[in-house]
Amino acid sequence: MFTRQTLRHLANASSFERGEDYYDEGNVTRLRREEDTFRATVRGSRGYRVALRLAAAGPEFECNCPYEFGGICKHEVALGLAVLDAYGTNLAPATPAKPAAASELAAAVQAAWANRKKGDKLRFLKQALAKSDDLARQFLGFGRQPPAVSGEALLASLPTRLAETLEVLEFDEEFYENSESYYEEDEGDGLAEAVEAALREALAPFVAELLALARGGQLTDALRYWTTASAAIYQIEEPASDDYGSFGHYGTDVLRQWHADLTAAGWPAGLLAAVLPPAELKAALNWLGQYLANPPARWPDFEASWQPLVLALAADPTAVDLLPTALKKADFTPDTLARLALQSAQTRPNDAAWAEAAESLLPTDAAVAQQLLNFYATRAERPALLRAATTAFTTWPDQFGNFVLATFTAAQAPDLYRAALRHRTLANASLEDFERLRPLLTPAALAAFVQAAVAAAQARRGSVAFAAELLVRTADTAALQDFVLGLEWLAISPPYHTEMALLRLAAQAPTPLMLELETRTRAYLNGRANAKRGHFLYERIGRWLATVRGEAPRLTEPVLRLALELRQEFPTLHGLRDALRAEGLLPGEPATPKKAPGRRGR
Repeated sequence: MFTRQTLRHLANASSFERGEDYYDEGNVTRLRREEDTFRATVRGSRGYRVALRLAAAGPEFECNCPYEFGGICKHEVALGLAVLDAYGTNLAPATPAKPAAASELAAAVQAAWANRKKGDKLRFLKQALAKSDDLARQFLGFGRQPPAVSGEALLASLPTRLAETLEVLEFDEEFYENSESYYEEDEGDGLAEAVEAALREALAPFVAELLALARGGQLTDALRYWTTASAAIYQIEEPASDDYGSFGHYGTDVLRQWHADLTAAGWPAGLLAAVLPPAELKAALNWLGQYLANPPARWPDFEASWQPLVLALAADPTAVDLLPTALKKADFTPDTLARLALQSAQTRPNDAAWAEAAESLLPTDAAVAQQLLNFYATRAERPALLRAATTAFTTWPDQFGNFVLATFTAAQAPDLYRAALRHRTLANASLEDFERLRPLLTPAALAAFVQAAVAAAQARRGSVAFAAELLVRTADTAALQDFVLGLEWLAISPPYHTEMALLRLAAQAPTPLMLELETRTRAYLNGRANAKRGHFLYERIGRWLATVRGEAPRLTEPVLRLALELRQEFPTLHGLRDALRAEGLLPGEPATPKKAPGRRGR
């Protein structure tokens, strides 16, 4: 579940407040959705491109602004609020289902192969070899021992060729202005795009060489090429010039681009697409095990960069049974070993081993947690499902609260159900959920829940209107008065929540509210809480007075009197006059027609 509370946890207080301001001011434009990803432009000192992806492990943000402090930036907060407003809180990432135990396509091919005549098989093989050079090279190597040294010259020259390619690059003014990414009004973005394009072009021949080795069935050489290139790139210290300071550590930044380009080209998922002779596969895995037992070179995120590769090997039916022996001395963390066990059990398949590995990853990986919950649910293993759901919800309440409420009843899992409903009620400020929760709480627990909602609203982490309504529904007028009168009304977001809180108090305690209005409106007009005179403030004052008059008719006369007094005390504030007229609070004066944008009186 993705909520305002999620954003508050991800951002520091300053970024969240500024993000709210950006959203309230309409700075989020061109909002669009692409499956689980949302993109928009957020106007700040200039336009920033912002993206939000709803991943299983939680929301992932990207923004091209230079913010590098704690939490997400204000532009990302603004996008998150826009997504919640446009799409609601019931957003969830697509859940990856556990793959089928056996490949239906492989079974169909095996059955068809058994029914084909030998002549048909040979004709098909001949046509396939004629159409694919890669397949032809694999055929030549299949069934015979590969040469002892294959591609040795290519590998021997690789570090030198990489250095000669990357060390001569110049990232200067001429490079930037001649690039296709040059934008006069968007220099930061244009420079980053130009650098990325230049590195991608420089690395492209090496990406092609590596993929050619893999597609040709030279698995050992492909693995050696990847490790050699990764180590060599990391050791490159700087380009020929970097006038704009585009790089931190040049080798690290280029290495990141190298891995990104390979991923985009299908590495390592397509590593075992080639048909490998058994000797080549065994030799490659033996080399891999020896390398990882004592790596001769390391680079940043070393194990993280290896993890996709070993998982790709574990996903291959021909390689999975050889991996335990090959990797028994590899220096992997428990997390990588658990993921390797999970993938291996899925490939074999072995449901018991898969569940055991998934249990070990349950507290740290939301995607695996979801798969494990689905696994237990389809098998109707209720005790295991309850145990796993409790861990998942405790760790990621936003993601798994709805699962708990959809899977269990209050009778089946009273503590877990109550906790999930409580969390969702607060996260969504849902009165409907509150009424479902209320009978499940003791009087003390109910009071504590309402106080939690009030405290969250006071700290600008929850809904003011929701907290006020809870105090009304629990008949706590004194607490409602303290809450509403204790808020800084202009700081509440969205602004109409102030009006809703005033409306609730007007119905319960109109006299104290009227006294506060008389004091507060003048104070804001005189700069309380850094309030600035202008259309926003004038419109708010007009709405507050109109709200109170509408909810408490007996306050009509005091409200109109206050409006007239404000008009007389601040005669030069024509915008205030217009706002009061528009709400019908100056009955002796006709409403002023709205002016064109940008010409409001002050």
